[in-house]
Amino acid sequence: MKRLTLFFLLFALVFGIASPVKASDPIRVYYAGDTDLVKPALTLSGADVFTFVDDPSQADILFLNGVIPAPEILASILKSGTGLVLIMSANITQQDLETLLGIPLTITLKDDPVSLVSLEKVNDPIETDIIWNGSPQIRARLQITTPISSVGPLVSTYESGEWLLWSANNGKAFIFNAFLNSEDNPQFQDWAYYNYLIYYLGIRAHGQAPLSFADYPGSPVPHTSDKIALLGIMFALIVSTFVIFFFVRRFSLKHPEELDRIVSDRFLFENKVEKSNWENVGFHRPLGGFLVALSIGLILFIPLIIYQNLILPTYILPSAQALGIWGRVTQFFNLTWYFFDMGTSVAFIKYLSEYRVHDPKKGIQYGQLFIWWQALSGAIQVAIVISLATTLGPRSVYAIYIWSVVIHSIIQLPGFYQVMRHALTGFQRLDYSRFLDISLNVILPMLVQPIFVTIMFAWGKAHPIFGGSMGGLLGLGIAAYAAELMTFLVGFWLYKRAGYNARILFLAHFDWEIVKNSFKFGVFEMLGSAAWSAGQAAEIWITQARLINYAEIWGNWVLAQNFIFAFNVTQTLNDGVMPAISEAISNGKRILSQYYSVMAYKYNGLVSAFLGAVLLAVAPRFIIGASGVEFQRAAVYVIPLIIWGAIQFPSWVGDNVQLGSNKPYLKSILVFAEQVIRVIFAWILLRRFQVTALIIAYFIGLLAKGITAYFVNNKFCYPQRFYFWQSLGAPILTGLVHFGILSWVTSYIWKGDQITSVLIFLIGILPSFPLYMFFYGLFGGWDTGTLAELRQSVDLTGGVRWITNWGFYQPTALGARLSPINNRFPISIRDNALEEARQLTIEKVKL
Repeated sequence: MKRLTLFFLLFALVFGIASPVKASDPIRVYYAGDTDLVKPALTLSGADVFTFVDDPSQADILFLNGVIPAPEILASILKSGTGLVLIMSANITQQDLETLLGIPLTITLKDDPVSLVSLEKVNDPIETDIIWNGSPQIRARLQITTPISSVGPLVSTYESGEWLLWSANNGKAFIFNAFLNSEDNPQFQDWAYYNYLIYYLGIRAHGQAPLSFADYPGSPVPHTSDKIALLGIMFALIVSTFVIFFFVRRFSLKHPEELDRIVSDRFLFENKVEKSNWENVGFHRPLGGFLVALSIGLILFIPLIIYQNLILPTYILPSAQALGIWGRVTQFFNLTWYFFDMGTSVAFIKYLSEYRVHDPKKGIQYGQLFIWWQALSGAIQVAIVISLATTLGPRSVYAIYIWSVVIHSIIQLPGFYQVMRHALTGFQRLDYSRFLDISLNVILPMLVQPIFVTIMFAWGKAHPIFGGSMGGLLGLGIAAYAAELMTFLVGFWLYKRAGYNARILFLAHFDWEIVKNSFKFGVFEMLGSAAWSAGQAAEIWITQARLINYAEIWGNWVLAQNFIFAFNVTQTLNDGVMPAISEAISNGKRILSQYYSVMAYKYNGLVSAFLGAVLLAVAPRFIIGASGVEFQRAAVYVIPLIIWGAIQFPSWVGDNVQLGSNKPYLKSILVFAEQVIRVIFAWILLRRFQVTALIIAYFIGLLAKGITAYFVNNKFCYPQRFYFWQSLGAPILTGLVHFGILSWVTSYIWKGDQITSVLIFLIGILPSFPLYMFFYGLFGGWDTGTLAELRQSVDLTGGVRWITNWGFYQPTALGARLSPINNRFPISIRDNALEEARQLTIEKVKL
């Protein structure tokens, strides 16, 4: 504890106390033009930096925003050595501009979107003091050309090379060609560097050296008081967490009998839960949970897409750069969270399902370890991340990310909000755990983001240092924490509703054997997940350096990827298959394990083909009609990303076979190899092909891993089987027919507006699924046994049974009855697998 105290004191002393030196005499500014958005940026520096005068002859610099009053008079003032910052507008004439600057030039009005880049051959500090390749695009502007060589371009457009920022009068005059007013280039004025740019140009025009972005008081980064407060809070959290653990551990060791109380309501459990099919071993359990998730997902996917691609970016947070930054922060820091998790979450699920058969008390202890490891390490990891981010980050190219990093890291406090979902998955109550999945990723974001993002967007508007976009960005972080907390509370209620005792999960009975086994498994699982996260982080690093206009492009990329997340619904099946494989293989049931992976391939292929067909038919049109001009590039990105999403499932199934077979090191090796392939190809191709390089790298890495995983698992886990027709042949044929029908129907409906864009999505997702299932049955996708198993799983879906019955089972059963090839391609190992499942059910001890 003394070392921790010293650590935080050193950070506070070294990084928190120092403050920059300011000039003693304020710079006198004559300001003319629109005062709504530019002049306030000057005032953020403080009255001791800039002061305003009414007489231009008394000014140190002239700051003209969109107007040139009395150009002859101002020109004579400039000749006396007064500095100039001139921001263009459509009202400025060529004659007035030539008079003011004293040079011949030509101006052309332009409004096409262009990205900004610094000029590598220009040796000026503005090239590095401001991160130009992160700037939003500029639209309304003047293109200015001059035959005079004494002027110096500083920032140009990536597309055409035209100047956007240039200097004249031996570096005393700075001209910005874009328009900055209430109507033009609002995204640029929401840029985190915008206020600093205005300050920077004013200081440079006076011939002084500006403060760095980190030291500038108007920059949206943590300053001295913020750093000290954050470090103090983190220290208090670490101390209090360890104190609480000390007392809980002491109580647990004195009361080992508490572990006998796995069930809280024995009457409920014995008379309802134990008699349900959820306690019988078999594929119907992961399939039942998957059908719950799929049903809710299909209903909510349309509102989710409308929300993510229309409501959120258009009405709640109309900022591609804010959405892009949040996507990059969450993507980058997955590596940190996976590392500190050390695989304890997956180990908890794996060992709870394994020991549920003969020693459930031991399985519960893995859950206790997960909770306390998350709480203790979470406090430390958040302290480290916040300390490094707030001290080193503001002076890096990631400065504008820092507050969102701080907010995002707080999600790790206390770190165990997913414990109820993991426990229900381990017990294979997959209806409840899959509902929590959908709640966290679909339902709750649509409920909490409008509240917190709207509040923080308004807060940002009222605090110009941050601005609306940055405020909304912080709101996304607060909403993410609220969603995690609400998922925990709902999960706590469901856990008790199932008859289980949640209290014992928060005790600390685990011993060193539990710790050793958990980390022995978890470290390798973590390395696999960390390798994936490292690949994501490397992608951020590479694109930060080589992708032009990365913030807005990433906003479009994230919007396109919102559609690809639809394929993650199959992970709700795969996540349920992993504990089922663990339960079977650890108790010697190899044919049952083989059957689980066979069926995982089948249902992954079935659903991926459906989603791929629907999204290819409607997603590009939906984006064009619904999301506005700022997101049009997403309509191009989404097509190859959909195809990539549809072929992910072999890789995902392979991962879960490896984890369930207690061979997580195989996952680590293969995921690492995939990420190496992706990063190498992205690095090589990105500068030339820009964002297309990422798509190429994605395909090569994924296909290599998915194919390799099948053969590796066959050799080192247990023999794999792949029934081509049910898993790939029938899905592809059905998908092609479905795509053709949807493309034809929606072409008559879509008119390029928001209403018809929403309508074609509605038709594509919900009403078309029964049609797809009918064709799958008609094309021979079933045999008698697997269709009966689907019927059994439908009966487990509770409140959504009407959807799973009439939307899934009945249409595909009709297709199977009419099919001339029904039962021609059966899954031959099913009967033997069912016998092993029956034997394992008999072996299970009572809770």
